[in-house]
Amino acid sequence: MEEIIVHSKSREKRWVYRSDHEIIGLYTYQPGEESLTGNIYLGRVVKVQKGLGAAFVDFGGGKNGYLHEKDFPQNVEAYHAGNDPHPIGKCVHEGQKIIVQVMKDEMGSKGARLTAVIELKGEHLVYMPQGYYVAVSKKVDDENRKVLRRLGNEWKEPEEGIVMRTNAVEVREGMLQEELHSLRSRYESLERVSLRAKCPSLLSRQDTFYEDIHEQLKKGSGGKIVVDDYDSLLHLEEVSGAGIKDKWTFELYQGQENILLHYHVASVWENVLKKVVWLDNGAFIIIESTEAMTVVDVNSGKFTGKDDLEQTILQTNKLAAREMAKQLTLRNLSGMILIDFIDMKKESHKQEVMDALSDAFVSDKQRTTIVGFTSLGILELTRKRTRQPLSAYLTRPCSVCHGTGREMTPETLAFQLERELWEMQSMDGSLIEVEATREVATVFSGHQNVHLQRLEKALSKEIKIKEITHGHPYYHVTKLL
Repeated sequence: MEEIIVHSKSREKRWVYRSDHEIIGLYTYQPGEESLTGNIYLGRVVKVQKGLGAAFVDFGGGKNGYLHEKDFPQNVEAYHAGNDPHPIGKCVHEGQKIIVQVMKDEMGSKGARLTAVIELKGEHLVYMPQGYYVAVSKKVDDENRKVLRRLGNEWKEPEEGIVMRTNAVEVREGMLQEELHSLRSRYESLERVSLRAKCPSLLSRQDTFYEDIHEQLKKGSGGKIVVDDYDSLLHLEEVSGAGIKDKWTFELYQGQENILLHYHVASVWENVLKKVVWLDNGAFIIIESTEAMTVVDVNSGKFTGKDDLEQTILQTNKLAAREMAKQLTLRNLSGMILIDFIDMKKESHKQEVMDALSDAFVSDKQRTTIVGFTSLGILELTRKRTRQPLSAYLTRPCSVCHGTGREMTPETLAFQLERELWEMQSMDGSLIEVEATREVATVFSGHQNVHLQRLEKALSKEIKIKEITHGHPYYHVTKLL
């Protein structure tokens, strides 16, 4: 039994995906912190770095985006034709306007990763106006793969590219062709808009909140999705086809208690920010993340086992491998990852641990590559990076210890306060008094108190906020009168 639990009635949106009561996915969307991945922009090249083989593009983000020469249409064409790639100076020049798409969000000091090979995702296929190839999902069997590849080559123009998704085998050819025409028209419309648009400007925005949920509905085997906001539920039902509605039931949660508390998943966000994760057998893992990499240490802890020492170590390492795959997914950790397992002498045991880790990543939508054990016995792997880790959304370097630890951001606490006040809607009393630091109060209230007034109207209660000083961002609900 699968469940998707969606909290969308406040400004910060959250949802949880769990299967057989085990949490598999954890997602947070804060206003102003939305992922830019998939967004399409009209940008301007501000610098060409021939030594790096890349250009830097002002696309309107916080930092200039990074566009490598291999991510230009002419080099995609050269690659598939077996020709030498064009150097960056032949692909673009400074001051040039260019349509780009965000591949990866900016991370720390690094700007967003961009591509000039635009992808438009449909229900059953991905359309690339200048992709130059046809591909089919690896999950499609050989017979259907040949059919879909043939259709793609028949339908596309020479410069176009098409990727057939797994569910393309479930629909008739005519529907696939109609979807291709629709995506083609959508890109032509974007091109027309780009001719009139100022530079830089946003041409197409991905609504990642709804798209991520919809993608999980398509991938999942079926169950129940429950949402605490009627408009959000209605939108999800409208964009879901018969194939999704056949295996999922859509429900509106109308309880007074916060939906995440009601379904006993609210504490998961706090748990995944902890450095130490205990395993079922008394062992534990320690997770440390930096901008450059994530380092994991496996410790046997209280677990001594009943078998010989080698078997005890193997059991602990395999358990840690499965838990680590889960934690990487929940925390959205990516890039270079090093895991220091308890030392194993036998190569066969190391292979068993790698197999356990590989099996645990089967349902992960991010591409993960297990490189193998180094000469020092450290397991090295990489996970594709598209978004910031969950900790970057919810916390910031501690203002007291000057970066050696982390604290909840004012935004995270303001949205937490908002969820807490929603639960007071049915309580007696018409006045709520809150103490909060200036940063938390400012985010909570919004510009000219617009969010405060909206919430007062929705709750039919007056909310008074008293600003206080504190070493960290802080709030406390003091009275309900």
